[in-house]
Amino acid sequence: MNKNTPVALAIKAAILTTAFGSAGFTASIYAQDNTVAPLERIEVTGSRIKRTDLEGVAPVTVITAEEIELSGFSNVEEILQASVANAGRTIEGNESSWTQGASTINLRGMGANRTLVLVNGKRVPQYPAATGGSSNFVDTSTFPTSAVERIEILTGGASAIYGSDAIGGVVNIILKKSYDGSTINVRHENPQHGGRDKTKASLTTGFETKLGQTMVVFEYSDAEILRAGQRDFTTVGGPDGTEKHSSTSAFIRDYGKVFHKQDYVMANQQQCDELFGDNAVWDGSESRYKCRYELYNQDGLHTAKTEYNLVLNQSGDLNENWQYSMLLQGSDKKTVKGNSQKGVTPTFYMNADNPGEYSYDATDFANTKEFRMYRRLDDYGQVRDYVGEEKNLNMSLGVAGNVGDYGLEINWAYGKSRFERTGVNQMRADRLLDIISFNPADSANADKWYPMDKMTAAQADYLYAETLTDAGSGMNQLQAVLTGDLIDTANGPVQFALSAEWARDWFFDVKDEDTLSGNLTGQGGTQGRGERKRYALAGEAAIPLLEASSGYGKMDASIAVRYDKYDDKSEVGGALTPQMGITYQPHEDILLRANAGRSFRAPDLQRMYGGVSRSFSSTTIKVDPNYPDGIDDNFESISAGNIKLAEEKGKFWNLGVVAQITEGLSSSLDFWRISLEGAVYTETVDRILGNPAYDMTGQASSCNDLNSIGYIMQQLPGQDYKDIFCVRRGTINSAYESSQGVDGELTYNLNLDQFGKFRLKTNLSYTMEKTYQAFAGGERLEETKDDYLPIWKSTVSLNWAFHGVSTNLSWYYLGTGEGSDIWNLVDAAGKKYQERVWSKVAAQQRLNLNSSYRFDFGTKLTLGINNLTDTTPPLFTEGHPDRNSHPYYPTNMGYDVIGRTFYVALEHRF
Repeated sequence: MNKNTPVALAIKAAILTTAFGSAGFTASIYAQDNTVAPLERIEVTGSRIKRTDLEGVAPVTVITAEEIELSGFSNVEEILQASVANAGRTIEGNESSWTQGASTINLRGMGANRTLVLVNGKRVPQYPAATGGSSNFVDTSTFPTSAVERIEILTGGASAIYGSDAIGGVVNIILKKSYDGSTINVRHENPQHGGRDKTKASLTTGFETKLGQTMVVFEYSDAEILRAGQRDFTTVGGPDGTEKHSSTSAFIRDYGKVFHKQDYVMANQQQCDELFGDNAVWDGSESRYKCRYELYNQDGLHTAKTEYNLVLNQSGDLNENWQYSMLLQGSDKKTVKGNSQKGVTPTFYMNADNPGEYSYDATDFANTKEFRMYRRLDDYGQVRDYVGEEKNLNMSLGVAGNVGDYGLEINWAYGKSRFERTGVNQMRADRLLDIISFNPADSANADKWYPMDKMTAAQADYLYAETLTDAGSGMNQLQAVLTGDLIDTANGPVQFALSAEWARDWFFDVKDEDTLSGNLTGQGGTQGRGERKRYALAGEAAIPLLEASSGYGKMDASIAVRYDKYDDKSEVGGALTPQMGITYQPHEDILLRANAGRSFRAPDLQRMYGGVSRSFSSTTIKVDPNYPDGIDDNFESISAGNIKLAEEKGKFWNLGVVAQITEGLSSSLDFWRISLEGAVYTETVDRILGNPAYDMTGQASSCNDLNSIGYIMQQLPGQDYKDIFCVRRGTINSAYESSQGVDGELTYNLNLDQFGKFRLKTNLSYTMEKTYQAFAGGERLEETKDDYLPIWKSTVSLNWAFHGVSTNLSWYYLGTGEGSDIWNLVDAAGKKYQERVWSKVAAQQRLNLNSSYRFDFGTKLTLGINNLTDTTPPLFTEGHPDRNSHPYYPTNMGYDVIGRTFYVALEHRF
């Protein structure tokens, strides 16, 4: 059984790549030759016990370096996002300016922050900035593809082995440990519709010295930006051509008609053209908003990236019983994210007793006149591209050997990551008060700026500002693992693994003073800093219950338990996570498996130690029943981290079967479920104000005094009612989430002798249910029915290899998504009404085709086409409220927006 199962074949293929020729058919050798010498015990993701029986209690998908090459994809993040286990929303390199250029994988749809990413079985630092400003994750785009030997994806919980984060599963990126000779790889991609040209070059070399085996990989990659204006399906107008260009271009509200005859002061056509040039759109059919703005053309669909990556792997023997290994990986990545032009809409109050004096606070003057400005900032003369730089360093040092009859490994790992970002085209609010004027007579005054005029160069320089981010993260980890045979039984030895671990994690996220103080118009931001230490002890045992010769089949059990102690200010304290599994082989070609356990995730450092963010808001909720009808209640709103968060607690189970149907045909089928309680949820203002338990009136006099979620009421002189003074928002442990489904894999290898070798591999995943409940007693959202989560995802790869020729066709299927929204409808009488309607988003199918030929002199040429049929993301159905709202399709779901792409790759070995 262990010779031909899918995981066994894939791992053997990765190990013996250098010994056999065809990239796609290394594994097929094992389907035809049962005389291969026994493999040494190796560690497979999901267990620290080394063994030769490669199929375990938990399903593990293996993607070899050759499969990455044959897929047509050029990066680790692309192949991970295409994998069937990646479900739900992910960060695809363009999520936001918080995380520009970063990518994630979301196993089982449980969240990218609940997928543990390892390199060579060891943790790496999380991305310095958090998605949405609060959720931490590992950036999968920082690992060079040229250095990857294979990727192992374990789906399901694994906290009993690895600790926190392993709720949806584990991704283990295993780098090459040795290499014979040198190889140069060059690749260039050219999309048919322009944008996103990509060039990649790498050098891989390995050699032996007295110190042992040395391997070095240097990789360079450069990918152009892709903007919305470069694709027809994201061009303003939408599928039905009904979406209008942005009305926020240039106009003024003079509420008291102080300086104008009308309270709306709109730009005329000449002003519109002078202010915005090519971005100006004049719509004469509009009664008021005639001057419009081409907003989305500069928006980024893919972030530009230029990256340098270095990997140094060194290993050797210290003596006959002890070996050492060292890894150094560093990268420098520069990114450019496209954004639509900055628009500002501040409200001003003029001192009626001293016209021309302005403030943002109406209480600054006894008598005021109110104005508001709506303005795009083309005056700065540049597009609003945010520039970022990410630097990563990962190091590890390990020794492994024998202590008596036992194996001992001691590993130290250290890593740090730094991200700096510059956000351009900001406006300083304090200086704006110095020069703003709503009096058109000031157009001729060089010291004043009337918003319907283009800024002078001096005015633009005076107001211009940039928002700056300096974020960092790191980890330091020491681990010892003792393995071996515990006792002998009639059915074989009981194997064990004991591990002890210490680690320290930290982060900082610093913003410039103007961003923090709110001095950048329309721009918010927060900062934070924190760290924690953790300690862990874990044990694992593999117990043979039946030997194959018993006549009843072969049966093995596994038990694992881990205790993590968190030394921080959270409510985690200690977390105990057990796991149990069993495998049974009634026949040497059939394996049944079951696995169940608990998992957990410690709170994000960003969610715990995030700094205070301030804003002003309003609500129609009447906390005091005596509050006047029809008037919004305005209040100060702040949000900050919550150090009192506890761990998220998960449960999981898996039932599966693996079968070697024929000599060349193998398959697997797994049923699984994951659930999570106490998930972190951001408490909304509406829920805070609706819960009297959050009323902190009398306990705190200002927002600065609120150290937890709550609100304060006030009663001003002359009022016979109370209004809301301030609200503090934050995160709590209250959400529930679950996912369940079925996975399948089928692999067929066929040797056609003089006609070459043929291989078919297919993977599929069916999500039966994906449920989310924000808080106890709240509505449970079924994401496969309410939120357009595709229930089917599949990949099929077909490869034929003949002498030096290899041709591969890969099919990627992302299924139909169903969701519900409030639609605006019209009845038979022409009366408008709203109703919740369920609709579907069509599937997207992609075909990648490539063919390569290896010449006799060590050179291989590959020609390929990705997205052969040039499919585009599915659009919302006709009548859907977002059908004609940019970008017109569900984002962050893995849809390809680049289109048909041609590429050529050249490899030379020497």
